[in-house]
This record gives sequence, C-alpha cells and structure tokens, in this order.
Amino acid sequence: MASILLVGADTALLEGIAQALASAGHQALTATSLAEASFVATAVPPLLAVIDRSLLINATELRGFGLAPRGAIVVFGDPVTPLPGALRRAVLAELQLPLERARLTALAAHVEERARRTGRDVVAETPPDSRPAL
Repeated sequence: MASILLVGADTALLEGIAQALASAGHQALTATSLAEASFVATAVPPLLAVIDRSLLINATELRGFGLAPRGAIVVFGDPVTPLPGALRRAVLAELQLPLERARLTALAAHVEERARRTGRDVVAETPPDSRPAL
C-alpha cells in the first residue's frame, strides 16, 4: 500500500482522486497548499506526491518536501505555463486529472513496485548505539 499525497486547491477533484486511489489499495492524503503538504510529508513521507501545477508556477524548488525513498512527483493541471527547469526535471509525469485517473493509478503501482524491487520500501531505523552523540 503506497502513501500518496494529493496537493491542490480543488477539494472535490482531490477527493475523487483519493477515492479512486483508495479503491486501488493506496493510502491517499490531501493538502491544499505546499506548506501544508510539507507538514503532512514530514509526518508521513509519501511515495508519490501529486501536485497541482498552479501551486508550482512560482516555486523554484521543493526543498524540504520529503518523499519516501524512491518516491516521485507527479504534476497535474493546465500545461499552458511551463514549470521552472529544476522542477521540470524532478517530475516523473504530467497528467490531466481527472481524465487520467487510470494512468495515475498505474504510476502509483509502478513506483511502489520499483521501491519494493530495489528494497527501498522500508525505512530502516538507525540503532540507538549507532547514532552520533549530540
């Protein structure tokens, strides 16, 4: 079960996508802004972050936005305005939602399988005796 973070202002769209992902066996979390998404990602690092393009137009990077190991970013929305170069390179796919719900579900399954296959689906905790002293 992959944890997927949906970020955007259109709550009805996000709720519909969350229901489609939940029916495919994924855990979907929602946020309405990048700040809220960063807070949610700190508590539960998502394997896939699905972000509305309009929130990224003025962003230069997603530093501080934690993904799970081997996680990916997917962008949705109107592709009229191009993303900044650094963000464009960090994006796995650009989708037109809700039309491409099936493609999003397939991408989520692919990213989850890729993490599982490479052994990066489980975050190993450092044993207490191996941690540096502060």
